[in-house]
Amino acid sequence: MWGLKRVGIALIIVGAFFPSVLYPFARPTTSASLMQIALATKGVRYEPRLNNLEIVIKKGEWEKTGKNTGHFEGRIAVPYHYTVAAGVTAAFIGVCLMALTGKSKKRETS
Repeated sequence: MWGLKRVGIALIIVGAFFPSVLYPFARPTTSASLMQIALATKGVRYEPRLNNLEIVIKKGEWEKTGKNTGHFEGRIAVPYHYTVAAGVTAAFIGVCLMALTGKSKKRETS
C-alpha cells in the first residue's frame, strides 16, 4: 500500500512541475509569429495563446514551395498544450492512487 501512495505523490509532483519546467522552452508557432509581426506594424501587442505555443526539439530547414508559402523540412516540435495535458493527467492519476490507498480497516479473521 505504501508503494502506491508514494507513486501517487510522485505523479502529483511530476504533474505539477512538468509543464512549469518546460514553459521557458515554449516558443510561438510560425503562424503566431507572423501574426505578432503583422499586428506589431499596427501598434497592437499580440500574446499567443496556449494553442499557439510549441516546444521545438529539432530545428528544421525552411523550404519555400511558392511565392509566399513554404514549410519546415526535418523539424520536430511538440505543441505545448500536450505537455499541459500530460501534466494534468499525471496529477489526476496521482490523486486517484492516493484515494485508492487511503486508510483501510484490517479485518480480523477468527
